Amino acid sequence: MAALAGQKGNVLTQLTELSRVCEDAEKCLKQEDTVWLTQEFNLSDKLAKFKNIQTPDICETKLFCFEPKTSGALIDLGKVMSKSISNKQDSLQSMRTNNGQIKGTNVRPIRVGQPWARKVRFGGEGSGRGEFRYPMGVAVSQDNKVYIADLGNSRIQVFTMDGVYIREFTTTLPGETRKKSNPHDVAVDRNDNLWVVGDDHTGIVQYSREGTCLTKMDVPNVKKIDGITVDMATQQVIVTEYDGKNGLRVFNEDGSDVGIYGSGHRSPKPWRPAHVTVDGEGNILVTDYNNHCVHVLDREGNFKFKFGSEGSDESQLNDPKGICVDGMGNTIVADFGNSCVKLFDSEGRSLRNIGSGMKRPSGVAVSPGGDVLVTDWRDHTVSVWTQG
Repeated sequence: MAALAGQKGNVLTQLTELSRVCEDAEKCLKQEDTVWLTQEFNLSDKLAKFKNIQTPDICETKLFCFEPKTSGALIDLGKVMSKSISNKQDSLQSMRTNNGQIKGTNVRPIRVGQPWARKVRFGGEGSGRGEFRYPMGVAVSQDNKVYIADLGNSRIQVFTMDGVYIREFTTTLPGETRKKSNPHDVAVDRNDNLWVVGDDHTGIVQYSREGTCLTKMDVPNVKKIDGITVDMATQQVIVTEYDGKNGLRVFNEDGSDVGIYGSGHRSPKPWRPAHVTVDGEGNILVTDYNNHCVHVLDREGNFKFKFGSEGSDESQLNDPKGICVDGMGNTIVADFGNSCVKLFDSEGRSLRNIGSGMKRPSGVAVSPGGDVLVTDWRDHTVSVWTQG
């Protein structure tokens, strides 16, 4: 796993560099005046470093290799070649789950300059099927079922990726009173069970995908819990809590308390964690809407770095809420105050905005195919964004 993680880091770095070279070339070609590419960007030097890079041995059905052009042609940058892998069956077998189904890889190519388009938008204010009152968190299972925390209607609604209503269940709490909870966020574990946090000190509740209440974890002395995620590798449950001190509370799946993370966040103001996610390396990423930034912690909760600051520029944030990480390590943030969704690379560098025309984006999630889902708290809708 350590060797594979090292290969992944190298490949991501190379892909990001190559994507930026191509993006610079595209910008140059759009200029009105003729620009010599080799003089303006020195592309031949930038591309030469990729010529002798060996493709890592990973589980894919095809390998793709970029071959830079070595001649003096200015526009012909090179070509992409592909070849089949002989052990295709072995690769497929390694991707299977215990029940024989193929696992979702949640990986898509990095396309830095490629625009995003809205594939579908569904919902609208109301309490009927497929309608919402202040939708908050969103999660997507490996079989592409979409789960929406419908805050004002005290329920979780389930849809297809095309926005087709499937079913719903009321977020009731265990016990004789059958009290309802208003869900703030929802997460899916590797067994396709749902973890939900809500208001009124309801703690953490685990439901089956059909809505049967399985267990409840109490979180005492907490005023509010906004966000929840499940670390797929460890099955630990991580929530953001507000109790005056603020932090991340981490639990094992059996309810035992692991600890409180985030004391070393290094921000000028007291931090106010909103939503949380875990990347493929086990790092914990948290949005902080008091300091308008994202904190990155390691798997033990130690501070690594942060990115973002208050403002409306590309790299800035204003009351960030939902957060998720795609299969290539990019971070997607719901910029609530700036009414947009922003994409950053694994180092926190701004890449581009995803979509437009949002009012108050709150929750974000990535599907196994790489599409991005966004809940709009004020517009009472959910939208699905894709790259063409």
